[in-house]
Amino acid sequence: MECKNVSFNSPWVLQMYALRQQELRLPLGLHLYKEDLLSEQSQLHFIGYEQDEIVTCLQLVKIDNKALKLRQMATYKMHQGKGKGKQLVKYAELWAKENGYEKIELHARKVAQGFYEKQGYKKVGEEFLEVEIPHYKMVKDL
Repeated sequence: MECKNVSFNSPWVLQMYALRQQELRLPLGLHLYKEDLLSEQSQLHFIGYEQDEIVTCLQLVKIDNKALKLRQMATYKMHQGKGKGKQLVKYAELWAKENGYEKIELHARKVAQGFYEKQGYKKVGEEFLEVEIPHYKMVKDL
């Protein structure tokens, strides 16, 4: 699998939205709408792909000059458990570090907490609800 960051106007972004819709939104009975996506123009989009097909994706949002927020991490079910999500997280972390960032934080779904802990993220605070499901705030110093 290869990883790269892509611009908001890239053709890859359409595949990324399809992945997010299938793996993150539909299981909750939610949908991505054009209005949701327009706010993402200034975010950083990272993908993992094989043979011109995205298998995993995530976004980074600038919090300040030293910190980013990782969001919208998704991997197609058929590719989960094979290290591909981990590979993309490592790629995004390396990009962040090379660009002067010192910390990444995220809101992990409770079911994904273990995945992020294995990547070195630490739980901060108590469980909370986001999109009606349990989440934890997690942080990692780079």
